[in-house]
Amino acid sequence: MRQYQVKGPLCQGRRCDDEPSRAERALSDGRSERPGDNMRWTGPDGRVHKPAPSAQLTPPKYGLLIHSQSAPWRTYGRMMATVLPAFLLLYAALMLTIGVLEWNPALIIGGGLFALPLVLFVLRLTRPSVIQVWNAVPDSNGSTLHNRPDSSSITTMNPTRMERHLLLDGTPLEFPSSWSPWVLFLGCVFVGILLSLATTSTGISDGAIVIFILLAIPLWLLGFSIPVLAWWSVASRRLRLPIRRVQAEGWLVAGMISAFPAFLANSLLTPGMIPESWNSIQTDMALIAVGAPIIEETCKALVILLFIPTLRGPRSGFMVGFSVGLGFALIENVQYIAGSLLGGPASLAATTLIRGVGSIPAHALWTALVGSAIGGFVGSRGLNMKLSLAIARTQIGVIDTVEKIGVDVDGDGLSEGFTESPVFLHAALSDGIWSARDPKNLTGEIQAISDEPSAETTSRPISLAFCFAVFGHALWNGLSVGSYAAAEEVGFSEGASLLMTAIVVLCMVISVILLTLRESRKHSPL
Repeated sequence: MRQYQVKGPLCQGRRCDDEPSRAERALSDGRSERPGDNMRWTGPDGRVHKPAPSAQLTPPKYGLLIHSQSAPWRTYGRMMATVLPAFLLLYAALMLTIGVLEWNPALIIGGGLFALPLVLFVLRLTRPSVIQVWNAVPDSNGSTLHNRPDSSSITTMNPTRMERHLLLDGTPLEFPSSWSPWVLFLGCVFVGILLSLATTSTGISDGAIVIFILLAIPLWLLGFSIPVLAWWSVASRRLRLPIRRVQAEGWLVAGMISAFPAFLANSLLTPGMIPESWNSIQTDMALIAVGAPIIEETCKALVILLFIPTLRGPRSGFMVGFSVGLGFALIENVQYIAGSLLGGPASLAATTLIRGVGSIPAHALWTALVGSAIGGFVGSRGLNMKLSLAIARTQIGVIDTVEKIGVDVDGDGLSEGFTESPVFLHAALSDGIWSARDPKNLTGEIQAISDEPSAETTSRPISLAFCFAVFGHALWNGLSVGSYAAAEEVGFSEGASLLMTAIVVLCMVISVILLTLRESRKHSPL
């Protein structure tokens, strides 16, 4: 738990003249509520001094700002630190599943040992940060000495009233300038094209091979990740929602997690449902154009339900769904871009370009449609607030249980459990508390518009939005796989088949880009 304090000039410690608090009354009775509370000392004037009372936990005021240094690329760094362990966990989960189904102890133990450090690392990286804020407010009836449990006391030149607040890290989600991720992405594609020309026009030279080997890993890392950051930035800037960084990272990680059951079902479940009499084209179309869209869109939609407390309308639902879809695409992209390395620089450049401007926004768009419908349904019925209060009551129960064994969870120096109401805890950890990173970003944060139920736009029914998502996903996969086979089936030459496939893919990419921009503009407050 991080601690922030706002205080005046320091001076010599003085006796607290406040009315005796609960802790002081306990001291007068010879009892001690905190370690060190029974410490008393006699000053030169003969008066007995004792520790100043600690400030009680109170709800923070709306719009509390905590200034910190701007770090627009930190989101990308944390995203990369999460996706690589998550990708390895995919195969650990597959190993564990096969081990359980076949009851192979070696696979179970090996998969568990391989997954454990990765899980601990991801949990450590993505855990939400809780901030404790100490704020000294000038008050003629206040004190000049304030005690803080398990921390140094604060003295002020003038009498002050100490406020203590508990809130989630409100650092807003921010991105680099809108053009820089796209420049990096196009740079990766351009380098791939140059290497392709160097290895095809004059033959494969030793210099081109060495350069490709040296650049393969950087091109792979940037190629699968930078487009995700770029599209995430586009959606965030268009929707203009006040979003905490830890909150948005949670959406992205949830999208990565949704890839786990989808990956297992696509690998183990659907292949066993295909009749042996079907040929390769029928099998591919069934798996890729029917099974995968239904499974993947279902997994992503179920993950959106985890964030019902943050959904206030179609716009917030769209942003949550868009982020979940990007998280799913990020995991999927790791494998596709890595596989394209085996085909050389030409394959790398083509795969990076198509997935960066087509597959990634497509995954985000389909899930955003479902998220928008869920957000509209939840916001219109106030389900987010009801669930938030239920979660707050559960959290209070957990705090009470833990403090009964002597662990001070809420940081008040006592072990009496949480003494406030669920409404108080919900307000303390709500989205209404934000921290501005620096003065140049402050204006943009203030102008962010929240998605309240009263300002809803018309949303689609959830069932219709889900059907749109599955249909769009199935059409994309089906045309990607079937266009070349269809061209060959009608008697086109190999060159004509490749040209027809390229035209189909280009039309799909343009359509997805236009639909993504249209839907994000539709949900924009401007």
